[in-house]
Amino acid sequence: MSDMPDFQKAIAVHTEISEEAQKKAGHATGTTMDDKHITFLADLIAMLDRKEMDASVPASLLKKENYDPLPQTAKDLIDVALLNLADQLKRIEAYFRSSQTPNASPQLQTMIEHFWDMKSRLEDKHGDVLKF
Repeated sequence: MSDMPDFQKAIAVHTEISEEAQKKAGHATGTTMDDKHITFLADLIAMLDRKEMDASVPASLLKKENYDPLPQTAKDLIDVALLNLADQLKRIEAYFRSSQTPNASPQLQTMIEHFWDMKSRLEDKHGDVLKF
């Protein structure tokens, strides 16, 4: 056992985990999130509820007045990024609306941060082209 890497040593001591503990380990944990995450999430959900955006229609995430004047090469790059943004928005919305997951959790906070990262990369290159 001394030739094993540290990770393997660490998991080797945990060979007996009950089925109940395994099930619990796979569930999202409820906790509070930072105010900025809560506010952003509330704004996103409100926009979805008012039908200002639709996660299944990527173009609905755009501020058309800022997108339309851009050159076609920029629009093409934005269109590809929109697919990923819309997919992440679907995940955030599904997680939030699910009765099986808490509305505030580290998992949801991480999803929001990933969404922010994608938004930031897109808007750093192409300006304020998104509604949120």
